[in-house]
Amino acid sequence: MKNSTKPAWAIDLAVLAVLCLLAFALHGSALKGYWRWDDGQHLIFLGLYSPWSVFMDPQVTRTVSGNQFAPWNLFIYQVNHALFGLEPFAYYLHHLLSLAGAAGALYLLLRRWLGRWQALLPAALLLVGAPAVHMAQQLMSGHYVNGMLFACLGLWAYVHAVQKAQWRWAWLAAGFYLMSTLCKEVYVPWIALYLLLPLPAGSPRGMARWRFALPALTVALGYAVLRIAVFAGVGGYHRHALDSWSAVPAFTAELARVLTDGLLGANLLGVAAAVLCLACAVVAVAAQPAPDRPRMLVGLGAAAVVVVFPLLFAVQAYADWMVYTRFLWVPWAAACVLWSLKWPAPLARWKLAALLVFVAAAAQQSVAQRAHDRPIDAMFDAHYAFAMQPPEGQILAPFEFFSPITMTSMIMNAHAAQLILEPDKPHASPALLRTAPADAAERARIRVWSEKCLCLVPLSSLPPDEQDGAVRSHLVNAGAVLQLGKNLPRMANGYGGSIDEITVAGRQMHLSGWTPTIGTGRKLVITGLPPEAQARLDELVSTERPDVVQAYQRPDMLLSGFRATLSFADEASAQAASKVLCALVPGQLPGQDNQFLLLPVQGQQRCGEALLPKWTRVVSGDGH
Repeated sequence: MKNSTKPAWAIDLAVLAVLCLLAFALHGSALKGYWRWDDGQHLIFLGLYSPWSVFMDPQVTRTVSGNQFAPWNLFIYQVNHALFGLEPFAYYLHHLLSLAGAAGALYLLLRRWLGRWQALLPAALLLVGAPAVHMAQQLMSGHYVNGMLFACLGLWAYVHAVQKAQWRWAWLAAGFYLMSTLCKEVYVPWIALYLLLPLPAGSPRGMARWRFALPALTVALGYAVLRIAVFAGVGGYHRHALDSWSAVPAFTAELARVLTDGLLGANLLGVAAAVLCLACAVVAVAAQPAPDRPRMLVGLGAAAVVVVFPLLFAVQAYADWMVYTRFLWVPWAAACVLWSLKWPAPLARWKLAALLVFVAAAAQQSVAQRAHDRPIDAMFDAHYAFAMQPPEGQILAPFEFFSPITMTSMIMNAHAAQLILEPDKPHASPALLRTAPADAAERARIRVWSEKCLCLVPLSSLPPDEQDGAVRSHLVNAGAVLQLGKNLPRMANGYGGSIDEITVAGRQMHLSGWTPTIGTGRKLVITGLPPEAQARLDELVSTERPDVVQAYQRPDMLLSGFRATLSFADEASAQAASKVLCALVPGQLPGQDNQFLLLPVQGQQRCGEALLPKWTRVVSGDGH
């Protein structure tokens, strides 16, 4: 008589297929997406740097990863481009498959401890939460997703190594752990789970777990050395939230608020669900036999380190945390796993009720996240589409998202990437608003973003006062002071313009010079100052520079001169800042409209560390 029982691997394969279907059912709308968020920056890097340089050349690594060691981010785009060219549908398809893979890897990992249904619950919840809703629509979050996939597979292989006493599994675990650390630094603390997480029942005791953790631990130590070498120190240009013990209470309160609001909602239901998560951890410890409780507490402590340590560099006073929900991806995974833990028998019947509260809060926040992100995603879709396939005769006044320069720089990077990556195809240049419209006909050619229709509309369709405001916002000087620690982010393509004079009078610093600006609408960024500088930009006005007009033979550059005033806490700070100040401006001349330019200071070439490194592959029309 045949045995009709299906093999275990077949059932697990069916579960993985269900998770894949769930990922596409929940997030399949991403397949309709276009380029969004930082995609333009990544696309231009595709044309500038060869695939392996992001791993092998520290200058390139610093450039594409900001102040974090995350070369895998660009590598995903390089793989996608090699396979699919510049077809965003295929990029999103790969992205959603990776998201399903991350959930599947979490399921396989938890199967080492749990039954199928217990392991399936956290994996399914991972796909339902606000971080997944947010990240599914962002190609630039792919390294977070891939990192979860590799981190879970690394732990899965490590447990297998301990249970089977086979070194090949330990080295495989180290390889997966290495790939997770190259994806995002949030996965580096996962080494604590190798060392402290309670092993499944029946695993060898004693020194076995420590011996088979050595390959992954070696990777962690090597990573630390490499990270310090690449970034010339432990930190980057972001400040961490804890600079003294006195900051612990405020950070703890802010962390609790961010986790509750971002994952479960800023309302009574969300708070109740967050409290139930804490209760879940407590009752899970109580459910353990007395001898096993210390190991359980140590394991929960290790998980807390995994969750909290990366947030020391992320929990800041952000205006809108729902824009940064990707930062909560790992905390969300930890919260989901909590609900797979066993409860004491007397409380077991209450677990379902508590879980329903948690699921209700998570679903509510996911719906809110989707509603929050939809207009932003549509805005990026429309702007990138304009830059990549500019409608004939139309002029774009880009929406000011984050800052007056963010949207312009991103979409123009994407356009420049097309020219490099597809040299044999014709690509028209998009027209951006640089000068005031001369008449009604020119005004009708200008397109602006409308939140009513989530589309670009003619400027002339707006009420007259809104028309004037939209034009004015693009044609006024705008400046910002970014007080960043070292190292500066590499973002400048070269030098342009000039700061001709810097003077300090008391607490004020005065700058004068010129920028490659057409008409009006200069966007100036002052940086290079330490976080403690406490500087602000008081004034930024245009001045006439007939010498620049003559040099460039462009009458529309008459107002390329500028005068700026900065205020500091004291004269000593102003004097110190005058020695290290850097200034960047987005280029506006043809050929520079996708570039940031550093302004030389009094003939110096200051702040060279902010320059993008030289290309590591030569790109020309003939491919050589």
